[in-house]
Amino acid sequence: MPLMPLGEAMHMIKTLRRFFVVGLLFCATANAGVTFELKGKITNPFTEDQFRAVTVMITDRLGTELGRAHPDKSGHYELKITGPQFIIIKAELEGFPTVKYQLDTKQYKESTTDREENRVFGELRIQTYYQNITFGEKGGAPEAAAPLTLEDLLAKEDPEAVSAYQAARKQKEAGDLKKAAGSLEKLIKKYPGFYIGYIDLGMMLAAQQENDRALEVFTKAQALRPEHSWGYIGLGMVQNNKQDYRAAVQHLEKAVALEPSSINGQYQLGFALFNLGENDRALSCFTQVLEMNPSFNPMTYKYVSSIRVKKGDPDGAARALEGYLSQFPEATDRDRVQQILKKLGH
Repeated sequence: MPLMPLGEAMHMIKTLRRFFVVGLLFCATANAGVTFELKGKITNPFTEDQFRAVTVMITDRLGTELGRAHPDKSGHYELKITGPQFIIIKAELEGFPTVKYQLDTKQYKESTTDREENRVFGELRIQTYYQNITFGEKGGAPEAAAPLTLEDLLAKEDPEAVSAYQAARKQKEAGDLKKAAGSLEKLIKKYPGFYIGYIDLGMMLAAQQENDRALEVFTKAQALRPEHSWGYIGLGMVQNNKQDYRAAVQHLEKAVALEPSSINGQYQLGFALFNLGENDRALSCFTQVLEMNPSFNPMTYKYVSSIRVKKGDPDGAARALEGYLSQFPEATDRDRVQQILKKLGH
């Protein structure tokens, strides 16, 4: 297909931008006891027997088991569990290093329509999340995509500090962010080496647009554990908030180097690169996000579509928007997206 004329391409870019809303993702209030489905596949070229021998186990961040399953002969697994906001996905196969992923279920939002229907009909729709699993080389070391979990981070901390931290999280879960932030401020003052306290406090501050203080907190977190990705992700998120995209890229490149499978790290890096006009690199990040979890953030599809238009690929732009409508059938901007698809010839 011939390239779209420059004038039409620029008009299309402006049209796409009009309905883009920046979707920076912050840790939301935990919601214990939510029932959801988790699906995915083992990406290694295993035999049928190897696929069936894999154990996929879900725990909370303190190690309490929530469910387990074995993949089918083609490597696909599926679980239905009730769990908290943050879950850990572990996959084990004899002879291979254990693979571990963390999933923040509150980064996947119901559409407004879903919420309205839930109130009207009194039903709870089951949300589905996706996590593909890739084992490292047989007998090798665990791949870099398995960072320290909250369980690991808290294991060697002072029990009194852990207790105070858990109390602050309960305040956050109850919706009292101001009180929770105050508790965490006191905690890190008493225990200045308590890394996860800085992370949680920074997230709360960033979510409230207290960017300067959040930047200070995440800087201390990164200095405490420069080998861990969360501090760098926090710094990148705040710099994206402040529209200092070049600084954001510097932090987020370090984050994804430490944890390539960090969906939020890849998304935030893609967002920063997109705003710097580095479209090829941004497209690579957003593509990885969609491969890891197609329902992570609806904005991912829109950024991919915009980049495809800029690259003179209207078919690719249309495929991205069609993917968006397929993944989010109750999207409130469905009519507007369909109008854009018509302009793209679909």
